[in-house]
Amino acid sequence: MSSWDRSRTIPWSRAIPVAPATASGDMEDVDLLKERIWRDLSWEAAQEEKERKEQQKLAAAVAADQNGESASSTLANTTDAQHIMQQSSSSITSTTTDSDVEKNILGFVGRPYLTSDLLKNAAFGATIGSITGMCFGFMDSIRSASSSTVLKSASRSAQGKFVFQGTYRSGMFFGAFFGVFHTAKYATRVLVDPGDAGEICAGSVAALGGVMAKREWRVSMPYAVMLVAMDTFHVFMREDGKA
Repeated sequence: MSSWDRSRTIPWSRAIPVAPATASGDMEDVDLLKERIWRDLSWEAAQEEKERKEQQKLAAAVAADQNGESASSTLANTTDAQHIMQQSSSSITSTTTDSDVEKNILGFVGRPYLTSDLLKNAAFGATIGSITGMCFGFMDSIRSASSSTVLKSASRSAQGKFVFQGTYRSGMFFGAFFGVFHTAKYATRVLVDPGDAGEICAGSVAALGGVMAKREWRVSMPYAVMLVAMDTFHVFMREDGKA
């Protein structure tokens, strides 16, 4: 209970004179006592209010100091983080610049070479070429067997053997052709990296040039060109997001 509350609960109406305040024995006035008590209570209330305000100011100052320290530490941490990020970005930029200017033995900036990628491209070309070539060889063998008078008079087993031989020979031929085509594309990508169009042109020159090297292989040129056209169509449709 504060001094002000205590002063309100004092029974002033029952205040009685106390010991004489003078040598003559006169009784001290009740109004004077009341005023003295009121003054004392007012002073105590003022002191309590002053102490409360000082405590509030002290608490506010301590809180401000703590906030200032935390803000300064946060600012320091942020500055350090920004400095580290700047160093990292500068190192990454320098590394990227160094890797960008690095050239291969031909003086071009190509793609990094991986043996696994080379084998994947060669295997893909050989697989697709073999399957497509077997289809081409089967159709040609059936057409030759039906149009040849010698094969018409031959037995079923002889006709089947002829068709089988034409199918697997064509499969092996076009498997090798398309494997060389994709291997040449990958080599061009690693050495020069001219883009899809440049890779297709380089692969076509290497693979179709090999087909043109021998007279007996030239009859397969239409099928070879068809394979290259199918691969080109697939590549450019994939870039457009339609395949």
